[in-house]
Amino acid sequence: MASNRLIEMIIDNLNYEIGNRAMAWILLLYYHLLDEGGITHDQTVYLNQNDFNGFDFLDIEVRNPENMSLDLDEKLIKEGSIIYLLCELNDMITEYERDYNSQPFTQKICKALKLYKNTPIPEVGLLLKQVLVAESEFNFSAYNEILQDIYKKYVHGFFAHKLASKP
Repeated sequence: MASNRLIEMIIDNLNYEIGNRAMAWILLLYYHLLDEGGITHDQTVYLNQNDFNGFDFLDIEVRNPENMSLDLDEKLIKEGSIIYLLCELNDMITEYERDYNSQPFTQKICKALKLYKNTPIPEVGLLLKQVLVAESEFNFSAYNEILQDIYKKYVHGFFAHKLASKP
């Protein structure tokens, strides 16, 4: 994919533990999302913000050394970072309701998501079209439908794909 963005973080054999920890936090988040059956409210409370912040992992690149694999799933880390931000966005919407768009944290999340609205989760663009409207025009049902479709495709789908690919 051609992009004007610079890679914010490179993970290689010198700092691979950062990628391992990111994957661990994302899998913990996914566990709670699966346990609750979707993206609901306050699911990122299970993650230590000092150890994992989805903003930091939106644009990473895993560089495997020659003839070696670090066993890091770059796609999982990128998708999981977006799922994390979608959870945070959902918290802002449900907590602030009619006033969500005026919150600085909501604006920060939406700004970050705009940069990645086409990849790795293209449905984010559709979700932002629902969110970035006047609060009086916000359609929670349409928003929630897209949000839960993202959950099914990327969280539930991650595990379904893993299970289907194993003998």
